[in-house]
This record gives sequence, C-alpha cells and structure tokens, in this order.
Amino acid sequence: MNTNSGDQLKAAAETGDIDLLYTVIHHDPWILENIDSIPFVETPLHIAASLGHIRFAIEIMKLKPSLALKLNPQGFSPVHLAMQNDQKRMLFRFVCMNNDLVRIEGREGLTLLHFASQIGEVDFLAKFLFVCPKSIEDVTGKGETALHIAVKNEQYEALDLLVCFLRKSIVRGAKMIQYEILNWKDEDDNTIMHILAQRNFEPQVVKALGLLLKTRINLEAKNLENKTALDMAANVDIRNILLYAGAKSNSQITDDPTLAHKLRSNTTIRHKVTTFIFRIRSNILKEQRNTWLIVATLVATATYQSVLSPPGGIYQVSASDGNHLNNNITSSNSTIYTPTNAGKSVLSGQLFFPFLILNLISFFFSIIAIIFMIPRGIIGYLVATPVVCFAINYLFSLFTISPTVVNSLIVLIIVFSIFVAMWSELLLKIYDDLKPVIVKKLNR
Repeated sequence: MNTNSGDQLKAAAETGDIDLLYTVIHHDPWILENIDSIPFVETPLHIAASLGHIRFAIEIMKLKPSLALKLNPQGFSPVHLAMQNDQKRMLFRFVCMNNDLVRIEGREGLTLLHFASQIGEVDFLAKFLFVCPKSIEDVTGKGETALHIAVKNEQYEALDLLVCFLRKSIVRGAKMIQYEILNWKDEDDNTIMHILAQRNFEPQVVKALGLLLKTRINLEAKNLENKTALDMAANVDIRNILLYAGAKSNSQITDDPTLAHKLRSNTTIRHKVTTFIFRIRSNILKEQRNTWLIVATLVATATYQSVLSPPGGIYQVSASDGNHLNNNITSSNSTIYTPTNAGKSVLSGQLFFPFLILNLISFFFSIIAIIFMIPRGIIGYLVATPVVCFAINYLFSLFTISPTVVNSLIVLIIVFSIFVAMWSELLLKIYDDLKPVIVKKLNR
C-alpha cells in the first residue's frame, strides 16, 4: 500500500466520498486487503463510523466485511467508535447487517452492551438484546456483566431493562442463564447485590432492590472478603430490607461443601441409581433414541390393548342375568343382577398368572425405556406425568380383569413399587429445591 493511496483513502473516509474510494481501489486493488492484514489499525471504516458517514461505511462493509471486526491501536472497533460518538443510526445499521458485532470485545473486554449499560442508553440496550440475546452473557476483563456495570454507574433504568429481559427470555436454557447472570461474581467476587447494598438509601436503589429480590438471586453469596450483601449494607434501611428478604451475615451461613469434598464423599444408593441412569442416557445416540422410542411406544400400546382384550375374552353381563332375583322391579326403580365374575377374564387363575407376569414385564420395560428416552428438565417431567398415569391405568385395568385375589394383590404390590421407584427421585429433588425456601420462611 503506497502512501499516496493511503492518504486518499483516509480523505475519502473523512468526507464519505464513495467515488474517491473506488478511484483509490482502481489504482491500488489490494489496498483494503493490505489494511486487513495489519493486526491493529485504524481502517477507513473506523473513520467513517466516527464521523457518521453511513453510506460510505456500508460500502466498505460490503467490500471487506472483516474490517468491521478490526480493533484500532486504542483497542476499539468501528462499532465502539460509533457508540462513543453517538452515531445511533450508523450503529443500528451496523448491527442489523451483522448482529454478531454486538459481541465484539474491545479494550478490557468491553462490548456494545457494556457501553450501553455504562451510559444508560436503554434504547441501545433493547436493540442489542433483541438482535443478539446471547450478548447478555458477555463479561469484561474485570469479570463484570452488563448488570454489574449498570449498578456501578448507577444506571438503574438500564438495570431494570436487563433484569426484565432475563426474566422474559425464552432462549434455550434461559432459566439457567438467568440464575448465572444474576449471581455472577466480578474479579472481587462481588455480585450485583453486593454492589447495590453499598449504595445510599434512595428511591431508585429501593426499587432496584425490590426488583432483584423477586428474582432467584443468591443472598448468601460471599465475596473475596468473605462478606455477604447484608455485611456490605451501607445503611440501616437497606440492611432492614435485606433482613426482611431473608439475607444472612457471614457468621450465620455454613459454607457449602467444596467440589473436592463432594467428589470424595460416600456414594449413596440414590447417587448410584442416578449415575447409572445418566450413564445409560448419555450413551444413547439421537438416531437410537428415536428408533427405540417408537419401538417402546408400540410395545406399550400393544400390551395395554391385550389387557383390554385378554385371551378368551372376559365375562359379559346380559339382561338374563337379572332372572336370579325375584320381583326386582318396583314402582320406583329397577335393578339388574350383575354376576360377581362380570368383567373378569375367562381364564382360570393358574392360566391368567403367566399372562399377567409376561404382560407386566413387556409393558413396564417399555414404559421405563420411554422414560429413559424423554429429555431431562421441566418438559421431561410434563411428558413423564401422562406416561405414568397411562401405566397406572394399565395396572387398574389388569387388577379389574384379574380372576383371583392373589393375582390382584400382585398387581397392587407392583403398582406401589413402580410408583415409589419412579417418583422418589423427583420428590427428593423437589424437597431439595424447597428446603432453603422453607428454612428461610421459618427463620423470619
């Protein structure tokens, strides 16, 4: 790249002259390629973005899209400069052309979302989150999220927008992302609640505290000084708000077991069962999962149908069965005699028993296979619930057609065992989730 071409290109960027741009390219076709080969350089796109020459900037991005990712010697990309110089229309055009530009990390790891949080530009924040929802997960070199930056710069309107976005997000894994971002720790291990607790007692601070306390924020998190948000409270009013919400000081909290302690702890039967199930699930390929799910569903359906229509059929009730009763018709109502074996299998108890055992084995292995194939999480439990109800219906039908009491007792025992085995893990998990809430309520 000769000096004359470089000066002309710079002049074209400063004036937004597209004709001059192509004149330079005509004389030096490799000029943009040569600029792109330099690790840190102020490109024509940097200049145009700073001055707001939208048409020129778009032309450069079409000719050489990679220049939009370049950092200048000060550590800023073209979109960072557009943000700093309040070139809103330029910035919106940039992120509409390439939404990944929202996540470009500049100096100290700052992204556009971090800049917008710092200056409290809620319109920018809304636009960036809309075109690139994953940008909420980006952290700076200091370990700060956009929420940290908003609180540290007292931009509470920006904080409100960010928290509301997390609560309304529907991206994959949104619930887990919300928990991680709200409880993220910066380089000093301070969460946003630690920082907010140090602010003066003002209406905006109270509103922000109320907003965060409605979320899944962890009030027992400790920073590098081993202090909780309650320990960091700057005044009595904020301290009282935190106390009412169930916050605790460092001395009141028992440290959680470390990862090393958890790995070295004794393995319980519950953990062995869970590990066994998870290992099976992790070894199932997607193609195998789909195939086996179809086969298991067909087997479960067929075995259920065989209970509704067992070999030899079931005893039926007919009108003639009422002849065993004399004068059963009165002026007010009529009664039809029902035999005690009505609805029972015509098979004898001895013949029905092997049918019962084989049918149960086929049905419940297929049901267990279906539950193994169902994905984990809330949706998994929602799908598993009708499957379990289907299994209970099956057992009820089997109990109803059983010709002997012994067979019926076997069915009842199996019903109870299956219910306990299938739902004990879920009930224990629900108890573990609710235990902190229950303890918090009791301590108030």
